[in-house]
Amino acid sequence: MTVLFVIATIIVFLTIDWFVRRAKEKKAAPVLATKPVMQSFSVRTPEGIYFAPSHTWLNLFPSGKVRIGIDDFVSRMLDKPRVTMLRKAGDKVEKGEPILLLQENEHSMTVRSPIECEILTSNEDLLQHPDLMQTNLFSDGWAYTIKPTRFADLRSLMLGPDTRSWMNREFARLRDFVAGTGGSEPVPALLQDGGLPVAGAMKTMSIELCQQFEHDFLSVTEREM
Repeated sequence: MTVLFVIATIIVFLTIDWFVRRAKEKKAAPVLATKPVMQSFSVRTPEGIYFAPSHTWLNLFPSGKVRIGIDDFVSRMLDKPRVTMLRKAGDKVEKGEPILLLQENEHSMTVRSPIECEILTSNEDLLQHPDLMQTNLFSDGWAYTIKPTRFADLRSLMLGPDTRSWMNREFARLRDFVAGTGGSEPVPALLQDGGLPVAGAMKTMSIELCQQFEHDFLSVTEREM
């Protein structure tokens, strides 16, 4: 009962915090509506799923456990990745520490935990079926089941319209990132016409560009800390 009360309190707190933030945004919004970055939003951001600025999603269960995985922004960069679990059950993880390694050929990206937590279980199915992160991302494509150990970390997570607005900004930032990679060497096509990443874009990058992408998009920022 204590666990259920704690998780219910967390969910209520996050819901109230979300409504407060939305009310402030509406009050400060200009009279003239601005044109969205993308006319049609085709990135998966299911209702009820929380998202972290470092491109992971978290699903909170009434029991107190949380499932965590990569979001659709990262998923679209992958083709046939090799997945390495960097943590095991019982591990204590600090916010910002590595939890998952994604590799395509000689390219790699490290996914970091957006919250302080304890690892409960890992999804071993991803090792044999990494395509689950693309086909069933928010059901069978999770990486770990975790237990949050610092509930204040959850305040940096986003939900609903906040997530979609942020994701639009991230794709705009990705376009700027790609535009800034030009130089003497030809740059592979990383984005589709609509601004979404080309499937498997990760393995077409140079190793240096892949490392820069990880730094710019997958790091746990000071705002999250």
